[in-house]
Amino acid sequence: MFYYCGMDEGMDDAEANSIAVMRDGPVSLLTALLDSTDVFARSIAVSQAAQMAMIREAIVTIRRNPGVYVREESCPRPEAVRLAARAVVMELSWRLSLPESTIWGRFHEAETLIDRLPNLWAQFSAGHINYRNAREAAAVSWSLPDDDPSAFAQLDDALVDKAARLTPPQFRKAARAARERIHPKNAVERHQEARQRRHVEVEPADDGMAWWSLFTDAATVMKIEARMDAAARRQHAADGETRTLAQLRADAAGDVLTGRGTAYEVKARVHVNSPVTILLNDPELLARAHTDRSVLEGYGPIDDETARHLISDAPSFRRVFTDPITGADLNMDRRVYRPTAVQREWLRRHHSECDCPTCSRRIDASDIDHRLDWNFGGLTNVDNLAPLCDGHHTPKHKTKITVTRTPEGRSLWHTPTGFERESDPPPF
Repeated sequence: MFYYCGMDEGMDDAEANSIAVMRDGPVSLLTALLDSTDVFARSIAVSQAAQMAMIREAIVTIRRNPGVYVREESCPRPEAVRLAARAVVMELSWRLSLPESTIWGRFHEAETLIDRLPNLWAQFSAGHINYRNAREAAAVSWSLPDDDPSAFAQLDDALVDKAARLTPPQFRKAARAARERIHPKNAVERHQEARQRRHVEVEPADDGMAWWSLFTDAATVMKIEARMDAAARRQHAADGETRTLAQLRADAAGDVLTGRGTAYEVKARVHVNSPVTILLNDPELLARAHTDRSVLEGYGPIDDETARHLISDAPSFRRVFTDPITGADLNMDRRVYRPTAVQREWLRRHHSECDCPTCSRRIDASDIDHRLDWNFGGLTNVDNLAPLCDGHHTPKHKTKITVTRTPEGRSLWHTPTGFERESDPPPF
């Protein structure tokens, strides 16, 4: 039972603590607090397992009954099932404010744990295993062949006790070791299959920084590391060098990847939206200017000095967006279907991402959609246009999900279950 010591009005923390110690002693109080953290941890695991089971059941249910979201006479049943599943995941994403990829991930995790690792699922559902370990177990099982149920049974037996006892980093190592012992394919085959998934990822970080990650074979990574380390150590030995080895490794990688200082240096097309005042670099004028920050497309706000550097390094640049563009037609009559270049520029400024709630696909990867369909009298005007990525353009037109416009100009999405959600505001 959780112990609570109420404080009289006017009593300070020291006096309250003294009274708590005198009543039951510090051991009793601490024991109650520690017991309570354990109870809450178990409750969280039970709730997470229950939510995952409900997500799984919702998708299974809609696959059996696609007519809730799709007019089945409008498309073949396999397509109706696929669209309905996509639509229910969209709604779950909006209700939970989670990315659709996370919803699909929890569906597959629940399906995997229930069907392949039933003992581990039972312990997770009872609160004895935390979500991170349950997720890791599901991920490990995905690499086992679907046609070998005995491998799943062995993995379930090998991991159920460890998942309840080990921390996530410890369990990750144990799960990988168990997988290596159980996997029926040889290591060469598995490595060749894994290499097919090699890719790079970019993840924005704070203060004008970002991560660039490379997933490829370990031998290549170790060669890259050796080359960057050797370059960093050579520079570190130079007279007057003040950078740390970690900084020098990062700089060496950046130099090699961009070709900095060589004839092959990359001059990438980078969009920077900046107030015109930052180019003047006048402190007094900047103090009186609007407080808009410069924005690096695909990343977010950057400091003015970095913006000035990027613009000065550019071979050419267009008029900055925050210097008003005048004389451009943003509204068109019914004879024009396709948005103009100027309209696309306006949409880029006002919609940096897909207009569907919770979606963060960039406008560059999106279609320009008529909120009120062209077929139903919609105009090619900026207040009737919005970017939609491929994944949301199709459900908008082929399911019972509808979109209207709010008085403030935002999109309001409606589902057949009666749920509504506005499009998300721009991130910056």
